[in-house]
Amino acid sequence: MIKTNNIEATFHLAHAIKQQLNNQLETQHLGISHMHVRVLKTISETPCSTAMDIAGLFKRDKAQITRLVNYLIDQKLVTKKANPNDKRSQFLELTVTGKALQQQLKALSDNVENRMIMGIKEKDLEIFTQVSEQMKSNIVEHL
Repeated sequence: MIKTNNIEATFHLAHAIKQQLNNQLETQHLGISHMHVRVLKTISETPCSTAMDIAGLFKRDKAQITRLVNYLIDQKLVTKKANPNDKRSQFLELTVTGKALQQQLKALSDNVENRMIMGIKEKDLEIFTQVSEQMKSNIVEHL
């Protein structure tokens, strides 16, 4: 039987994390949203990624991702590089400024995570991670 309190608890946790990260972004006056942060992180961690790759990963339409990427390009945080294998697409890379910002964003994220897990035993965190991954797999398998 499904317990709605599990779903609600998960929504509340996700919302609290998102809200805390957004508060951190506003406090730092970075001028970017959590979606910009996700795009920057993906570009940082995935060499040779394209806007289409990111759209697929985030399950968003390409136009929305293109707008996010274009904003990051305008802010001189991301640059495009020709894809030698496909003339129709371009690889996205962080600029020096983008890499510096990514480091700052990682520190903000680490700070939020450290606050979130304060007072929780390592073993309990491992169990939480395993259970969360299993729940995600259960949902994804049934899409």
